[in-house]
Amino acid sequence: MEPLKTMDCKKPLLKCQFHTHAKGDGLEQIKHSPKELIDHAAKLKYDVLSITSHRKVIFNKELKKYAKKKGILLISGIEFEINKKHILGINMDKEIEKIKTFDELRIYKKHHPECLIIAPHPFFPGSCTLKKDLINNIEVFDAIENSFCYTKFKNYNKKAISLAKRWRKPIIATSDCHILEYLDLGYTLVKSKKEKDGIIEAIKKNKIKTVSAAINPFKLGKIYVRMTMIKTI
Repeated sequence: MEPLKTMDCKKPLLKCQFHTHAKGDGLEQIKHSPKELIDHAAKLKYDVLSITSHRKVIFNKELKKYAKKKGILLISGIEFEINKKHILGINMDKEIEKIKTFDELRIYKKHHPECLIIAPHPFFPGSCTLKKDLINNIEVFDAIENSFCYTKFKNYNKKAISLAKRWRKPIIATSDCHILEYLDLGYTLVKSKKEKDGIIEAIKKNKIKTVSAAINPFKLGKIYVRMTMIKTI
């Protein structure tokens, strides 16, 4: 895969995945367990992983310890909703599950400056994507996602990338993994020591390299069909 953005970096970069789902998701019936996700991430040489299940934080000491044994730093995550619009939260506690408005999110962020708020697939079709809510609340977001889901002929990420450049927001590449074999479709390399606060600070300072590539339309169609077969709870 070709990088979307390159940066001159003498030190090794951490391979990070910030958008994944696992069994126990609050919206979809994902087949693989959190530990199976961690196992697969380890096989793909990830250094950092967040499980961002819908509507609930799936993170505990046991999973963190299990990931550490596999060589992975597990950071808490969630794909929560405001006005039924999806938002990625990294390094957040369970209090985020109670947030219902952007004003409440502003207050949460003020009291939790260590968190990272990402706009996922913001201009893709569908009622769950942010669109104008991202533009109207741009200061709340620390980064904007470049979704894996694009081809050479159609790319809904272009508007997101343009907005990110205008507002000097980092672009985070992810796989939005619902099916294990697609975990590596997009990911982010972060210039940081392998510790939580340093990684989040590096992202906010745009010390990153995004890795993603356009997908063959036939392959993307296959992915879409398989993902639509995952039942919504």
